[in-house]
Formats: sequence, structure tokens, C-alpha cells
Amino acid sequence: MEDKLKKGMLDELFYKQNNQRDFFVCGTYAPKKFSKWKTYLNSVAIIDVLNLENNNWKDLKYFEQINNRSIFPHEIVLDIEEPEQLKPIIEKIKEHLVNFSVFETGSRGYHIHIYFDRDMSIIEKENVVKLLGTDIQKCSEKNLIALENTEHWKGTGKIKREIEI
Repeated sequence: MEDKLKKGMLDELFYKQNNQRDFFVCGTYAPKKFSKWKTYLNSVAIIDVLNLENNNWKDLKYFEQINNRSIFPHEIVLDIEEPEQLKPIIEKIKEHLVNFSVFETGSRGYHIHIYFDRDMSIIEKENVVKLLGTDIQKCSEKNLIALENTEHWKGTGKIKREIEI
């Protein structure tokens, strides 16, 4: 992904999706080797994409590798491995009229991002995930997901992209 597009997307996540609250990012620099977790403010906000030569080369190198982010406190991410699970889960979500997006992960499955008007506790997140029949692994606070519109960290060459249902 081009640096300007990635910066714009990460800025939008910070300013609009997460209400100017910091979140963690990291990247992969070899198959299954991850960089340190850094916050958006310490790794993305400092990047000047209009004048790339003005950036510290270490900061820029880290920024270029970013392809994972933390899950927001007001967000639940459902990790779906089997394509036949997707439609029934979406129908259940639609019954409750919540805001959500569906992504092909760039690996073999799907992520459904559900957004709420308030922060959710881990227990609340786990209850929703159990109700919808997916894995509770993505409910912990120390969990990263593939960053939207970037190549999946497993090196599949595929982009995590939003799809229409």
C-alpha cells in the first residue's frame, strides 16, 4: 500500500473510528516475525508523507512495515474461518441493527468488525462472540488483527479488503 494511503487510513482510524484514542500497531519484517508493538502516536502520527526525506529513517522503516492493529474498545472482531458461517452470522447481526463491516482477511477467512456507541468490557465482547458462535480469542485486550487494506501478515500476497454482502 502506498505510504500516503496507509497514513490516511491510519489517521482515519485514529480520528474517526477510535475517537482520537491511541491504539497499537506493528508490522511483519519476515514471515511470522513481528516488530515491537508501538502506539499510533509514536509511530504513525510522526510520519510526514509529503516530505518522506524529512523523516527519521528508522521511523519510516517501521511505518512501512505496519500491517496489524489492535482492536478498539468499542469494536468486536469476529474471526470466521468457514465461508458457510458468514451469511447466518450476518443475518443475526442485522437483526440487532448494529454498525458492522465485513472483510476478506487476505488469509483464508473473514473478519466482521462490529462497532458500538460505547466501549465494551471483555465479558460483554465474549458474550456477543459466543452468541454468534465464533472464537473468543479476539476479545482480549492484547490482540492484534490484520490491518485493513494491507497485505496479510502470513505473506499470502492478498489484501484484507472490505466486501459487500
